[in-house]
Order: sequence, then structure tokens, then C-alpha cells
Amino acid sequence: MLKKLDLYIIRKFLGTFVFAIFLILAITVMFDINEKLDSFLKAPLEATIFDYFVNFLPYFANQFSPLFTFIAVIFFTSKLADNSEIIAMLASGMSFKRLMRPYMISAAVIAIFTYVLSAYVIPPANIERIEYQNTYVK
Repeated sequence: MLKKLDLYIIRKFLGTFVFAIFLILAITVMFDINEKLDSFLKAPLEATIFDYFVNFLPYFANQFSPLFTFIAVIFFTSKLADNSEIIAMLASGMSFKRLMRPYMISAAVIAIFTYVLSAYVIPPANIERIEYQNTYVK
């Protein structure tokens, strides 16, 4: 059974992960726009947004997911340590195995999300994205 502390850690960890993924995706989109600006200006705006970027983002979210899981663990754990929350947890008698449970649950959620993206979302999205690139970017 999950306790309040587990839910707190899961919520904060997944929040850190999602925030980091959104930041890197925003940076990736800016670089991609900068690289293909001429092609995007010639293509219809609706096609650029819905056929290209909506299908572009899941692929890169999936690619960056393992790295940003690691970064979120480091960032979030250092934040907990900075606020002396880990010391309080361990002083209350919580074991390291018990402390790892919310991290493992969060990692399982991220793994399931990554699997769903790579198995069901990305293959059809790549077809549309590559079709857009062949039509407008060349």
C-alpha cells in the first residue's frame, strides 16, 4: 500500500521528469525550426503543426526519456537531500529499500509510457512525419 510519502515522492519525481522532457523538447523544436525554416515557411501552417511537429515530439520524447529519467533522479534526490528530507526519512527508521520503492514505481510508469510510445504511437507518427518531409522539406 502506498503511503503519503510515497505519493509525494512519485508526484514530485514524475513532475521533475515531465518538466525536464518538456524543456528539452522545446529546445529541440527551436533547433528544428531554425534548421528547416525555409521549408516550414513554404508549407501550410496546419500541415507543419499537425503533420510534422505532433508526430515529431513523441519520437524525441522517447529518445530522451532514459537520459532525463537519470537527470530527474539526480536533480530530485539532491533537492530532497538539500531540504534534509532524506535524513528525516532515514532517521524515522525507513530503510534504503523502502526509500527506493517510489523511485521504482515512477521508473515503471516511465517505462510503460516509453513502451506505449515506441510500440503504438511512434510507428504511425513516423509515417506521417516522413511523408511531410518528403513533400515539403525534401
